[in-house]
Parts: sequence; C-alpha cells; structure tokens
Amino acid sequence: MSKDTNQRPMNAIVRVAQQALPAAWRQAYEGQEAEWEDMFNQWGDRAYGVWIQRFMPPIVAQLAQQGWVIKGGFNRNDSIENWGPPEERERCAWYVVTSESGELLGTLILQIYHSHRAFRLPRAPRFVSVDATERDGILTALSNAATRDRWDMPEERLAGPALAGQAKEVVRWEYATDVAISDCLQPGGDGQVSSWTLDAALAHWGRYGWELVSVLPSGTQTVAFFKRPVAV
Repeated sequence: MSKDTNQRPMNAIVRVAQQALPAAWRQAYEGQEAEWEDMFNQWGDRAYGVWIQRFMPPIVAQLAQQGWVIKGGFNRNDSIENWGPPEERERCAWYVVTSESGELLGTLILQIYHSHRAFRLPRAPRFVSVDATERDGILTALSNAATRDRWDMPEERLAGPALAGQAKEVVRWEYATDVAISDCLQPGGDGQVSSWTLDAALAHWGRYGWELVSVLPSGTQTVAFFKRPVAV
C-alpha cells in the first residue's frame, strides 16, 4: 500500500473512481441521446438520476476490487443542487466509503453538470472527496466552493448545440439568482480567502450571457442577481 493511501485513502479512492468514470458515463449516454431527450421531456430533471443509476455499477465494482465499498445508484436525498445557471447546474451526489470491515473512510462526491433546458451535459462529470461521512458535515464541506472548484482538476467541457436566447435583437430580459455565491468567499484549507473561486463563479454565469446586476445579504448568505437578454 502506498504512503499516499496510508495517509489519506480517499486520494487513492478518487483516482480509481475517476479512472473508471469516463468510460462508464459515456457508455450509458453516447448513442442513446434520443432516449435521454425523450425521458427528459417526460420527466424533467429526474432523467439525469436514471442516467447516474446506469453508469455507477462498473465504478462500484472497480472500487470493490480494491476493497472499498460504496452504495451505488442515485438517491436524490443524498445529493444537493445549489450552483450555476439553468444551462449548467451542478448537482453533487455523495457516496460514503467504507472498508470491507466497515471502517468509515470518507465520502466520494460525484459532480454532475447538466442543463435544465434539455438533456445536455455541458461538462464531463467528475469525482472529488470530503472527509466527512455524516450529512451535515458533507453539506458543510460542499458549501465551500473550494471543495468543488478544484484548480488542480481541469474541467472537461463537452461539445453541444448553441444556446438559445442569445440572438442579436433583444426585446426582453430574463433573470436568475445564485443563493450560494458567498461560498466563494470562505477561506480555503490554508485559512486564506482566494479571489479565484469568486472569479470562476462569475465567469461561469458570464459564459452563458448572464450579467451580475446586484447582490443582497440574506441571513448568513449572499444572494447574487443576474440578468441576460432574451430574443422573442
């Protein structure tokens, strides 16, 4: 067993899961786009949950070969979706990892980037991890943008159709809010507040034509308001 595995087994677990992920999700998606689009038109966002259920089994099996146990599939109650514009929402689903003897090792986080306009995957899914294994601790970790937006894990953007609502002639506006923008202002593991997480969040909205127009405090959170032009 490597020194890295001894010190923090979740590092090795993420590597194994991430290596198995691309082939798994593509096999469950590519060549079946029409089926997923029909399911989305009928059931909406739940279609993504079915897709996750289809591609997780080989990842579960790969981890089991290494002696790591997770409960596969997709449970909406073990996930949260707070971030991003409707064309690229981020949902984080979590899977508590144990050893074969039942020892808690940490939690594997599956990040799914998806559209609410159609069944579309703007970015490839990926895995990260947190040390917490209880729901409250997992949610606290995920509320820190630095947990999810990893500078050391380049995003894989996927080709897709042009976005609607960005024609030259503007006749009306649409608006959206981000209730988790203050996550980007929390200090990282070194105790320092880094501007790059906030820059990345704003650029994420801007990529789809959303302009930040205002921010307002709401309890302990900060709500960001965005707008963009919509063609008739």
